[in-house]
Amino acid sequence: MQNTINLRSNLVVFGIPILMILSLVMLIKSSFFIPEISSFVVIDFLITIPLVYFLLIRKKAISNKTVFSAIMIGVVVASLVLPKDNQQLLSTIKVFLIPIVEIGLIVFVAIKARVVLKRIKATRNQSLDFFDVINDACREILPSKIAGIFASEIAMVYYGLFNWKKKELQGNQFSYHKDGMATSVILGFLLVVVIEMFVTHSMMKQGNVGGSFVLAILSGYTALQIIATLRSLAKRPIVIDKEKEELHLKFGILANGVIPFAKIDAIEMSTKEIPENSPIKFFSPIGRAGGHNILIHFKEEIRFNSFYGFTKKAQILALQIDKKELFVSRIREVIGESI
Repeated sequence: MQNTINLRSNLVVFGIPILMILSLVMLIKSSFFIPEISSFVVIDFLITIPLVYFLLIRKKAISNKTVFSAIMIGVVVASLVLPKDNQQLLSTIKVFLIPIVEIGLIVFVAIKARVVLKRIKATRNQSLDFFDVINDACREILPSKIAGIFASEIAMVYYGLFNWKKKELQGNQFSYHKDGMATSVILGFLLVVVIEMFVTHSMMKQGNVGGSFVLAILSGYTALQIIATLRSLAKRPIVIDKEKEELHLKFGILANGVIPFAKIDAIEMSTKEIPENSPIKFFSPIGRAGGHNILIHFKEEIRFNSFYGFTKKAQILALQIDKKELFVSRIREVIGESI
């Protein structure tokens, strides 16, 4: 009975806005549409429908963050169905909307990050860092997938341009960037981008300014991503949190996972080559190129976040740890495995 009520409630919540969108689309495609009403149609897409949706969800267990998604859907649908000659208001709104949304998100994230940071300091949680704080703040105000992307972009700027202070490891923190191949692989990517930037500069000298300028921006952005990734490896160590009974796995700003000790079945040191069709998954997004010397077996399938917040699953994880013997000893100690 309860399921039936919830189904009807969701049909009303999502059905009414969808019907309104379809009605506007049918109006635009019909012979009744005239250019003079295009501005009112845009207002309906971007204001009226999201407002109706907000009123429908405000007393329900649906996040208010989804109103942002409703506005974005309105922008996309209006851009697709309105004739190009009748998109003057829409074009103007998009020009101003994107910077306003970006500034608004940055302000909201900064406010939320401050709240999260105070909460962390109050609990004295040493396992969380800047990227974790920004990630949590973004997830409080944005849908999960968008939050992961936005948090990664902020972290890229932070680790790429700021935070030059050397990270001093605590007793429960372990580095993973010194002995493996990850740093060399990432430096290799950076070298390729630098070469590409020189090629782009040569193209600009030869007169192909337009295409070269775009390539220069893309190359610079890619270089910043690579530098941020490289520097974040040393700033984000793996943490064994005995107080919370959790293992915090990290690979710079590219991967993140929180594993309860209770889910760890066994751990072993291994550098054996992993076959392509093996159930063993690499924690590092650069895969076998980064190498591995540890295998962690889990009692059940676990999930962890990869680049831009995308979720991956694994029952056996391969990772690289600098002080592998000490790490294995500490993990066996907390899970009660005999050595």
